[in-house]
Amino acid sequence: MTLPEGAREASQEPGYELVRQQRFFRKELTERVYWFISIRWIAAGAAAGGGWILHHFDPKFPLFPITSVAFGILLYNLIFFFSWHRLEVFKGQDTRPFLAFAHLQISLDLLALYVMICLTGGIYSPLLIFVIFHIILAGILLSPKSCYIYSFCVLVATMGLIALQRASVLPGQPVLLQSPAFPHLVTEDRSLSDILTLFAFFVAAVLVTAYLTTSVRRSLWQKGQDILRVSKELDSSNAKLTALYDSVKKMGMSSDLQELMNLATRSAAGIMGVKGASIKLLDESGKKLVFASTYGLSENYLLKGAVDIEKSPINRRIIEGSFMAVGSIDEAEYFQYPEDIRKEGIASMACLPLRIEKMTLGVFCIYSDVSYYFNESDIRFFSLVSDLTALAIETLRGEINKTWFLQKAAHQLKSPFSAVYSLIKVLRKGYLGPVSEQQQDALLRCEKRLESLGRLVNDLLKLGIRRMSADRTTLRPVDGAKALAALSDLFVTSASEKGVQLTFDIRGTIPPVIGDEKLLDELFTNLISNAVRYTPSGGKVAVVLEPLSHDRVKFEVSDTGIGIPDEDVSRLFTEFFRAENAKAFSEQGTGLGLVIVKEILDFLGGSISVGSKVGEGTTFTCLLPVAKTSDQ
Repeated sequence: MTLPEGAREASQEPGYELVRQQRFFRKELTERVYWFISIRWIAAGAAAGGGWILHHFDPKFPLFPITSVAFGILLYNLIFFFSWHRLEVFKGQDTRPFLAFAHLQISLDLLALYVMICLTGGIYSPLLIFVIFHIILAGILLSPKSCYIYSFCVLVATMGLIALQRASVLPGQPVLLQSPAFPHLVTEDRSLSDILTLFAFFVAAVLVTAYLTTSVRRSLWQKGQDILRVSKELDSSNAKLTALYDSVKKMGMSSDLQELMNLATRSAAGIMGVKGASIKLLDESGKKLVFASTYGLSENYLLKGAVDIEKSPINRRIIEGSFMAVGSIDEAEYFQYPEDIRKEGIASMACLPLRIEKMTLGVFCIYSDVSYYFNESDIRFFSLVSDLTALAIETLRGEINKTWFLQKAAHQLKSPFSAVYSLIKVLRKGYLGPVSEQQQDALLRCEKRLESLGRLVNDLLKLGIRRMSADRTTLRPVDGAKALAALSDLFVTSASEKGVQLTFDIRGTIPPVIGDEKLLDELFTNLISNAVRYTPSGGKVAVVLEPLSHDRVKFEVSDTGIGIPDEDVSRLFTEFFRAENAKAFSEQGTGLGLVIVKEILDFLGGSISVGSKVGEGTTFTCLLPVAKTSDQ
């Protein structure tokens, strides 16, 4: 589908502005203005030195006039040198002072050059060729119009030389320049037709030089414009992708469906630079679309309630899998309530289906107050936004359903489990009659199994409660050192009973980390208890907390335990997973502790890494984000 171009203003992002200020010819102009000054010292010195050398060979050579011109060049170049330092304040801001400065330099240089041409033979002077260099410089640094104006002035000045030469007004040509070695410079027996022929070649050389230089410059300028346009598009795309990444990351951390959809509509409107956005989800019947989230739309617009798909051609087409971009809302046949859309100030819109594979969840729309705002690249990018939003919605729905099931199952299991556990303890202790030794062993095994089941039920409840209450958890600065120190006595005692040496090492001053006391306690407890559990008697467990950088605190738990096989490391944070060597070493464990640890760190914005070798031990390293202080 081909979309009409939108009448949007070019955005002025910082990156685009930087590129605009550094366009090739503008940058070249500001740099070459000073370069002119540097070259002019050499040119003036060469003119004065050359005059003295020629005067040595021919005493009639006009040394004083030539030296005077060279001195004049040095004088105005000195003025230019000091003026340059004042111009530097405009560098990168405004090129007009540099443009005027360049015009002034080229004009004075041409004037000085033509005075020297008059003194060294007029139309026959070998210095006449140097005017071509000024045409080239004007063509590169100034506008084509300026280049042709300078070319015209050069031709007029040269015609004046011819007239003065024919009228014998100019001084005679220096004898040195009348050498037979340069027959084209000899003035004797030159007819007017010969002079005009030479002038015609000169005119052709000047005009061809001006044309070629301005043509090359125009071509390079166009390429610069293309680079500028591509740079602007890249800046815009990069900004959009960065914003989309941040949005998807936040959506991935959300555990509330309404909050996720509100974030999606708000982000879509901001990223696409439009008036508003909406998400409409299919109801249970699949025949109506219900507004689930809106941004930038009034309450009056939503009062119509659900949209009947059969009465809305645009929504029907989208549900069937097409995308729709309406450049003008005047195309009323598309809408069920076109008058309400106009009242809302919507001039154009783009809508895409929220789809996961072949399943359609609803419709995602963005609205602009500018007609024909959306182009093909906007639709492609919005398609990515829509797909990622649909994926996030369906993923969260699945997580919510799974969490609900886990929590429901755990609650349903807890009551009968407690009753069975209590009854077995009563039986084993003989309160209901004598129990043989063999029966006691069997009941004891059942009791241990039930204890493992109890831990599993408790972990399921913890996991479900944590997931359901994540959005209600307030993150704040927490003293991690204090939270860890509070656990040391408890774990040191339990570890020593098992014959494991447990050490706590809190290094330096630990800055507050962002979190919650309960979450940190759960994080520390799970990792330390795991290390003690899977370390045999005589082994060691080391717990270290230390500042790693200005924004991270490292929490590390190392043990000399059984280790983890390489093939199992990638599955450690999967629900209910336990490595085979862990199962063989200890019956305790539910396979949920590390899942809880990973979810806590994800919620806090931290990270975890694992290093392990079978038979030698394991190291878990957590990086916790430092809480920002008020001055940050």
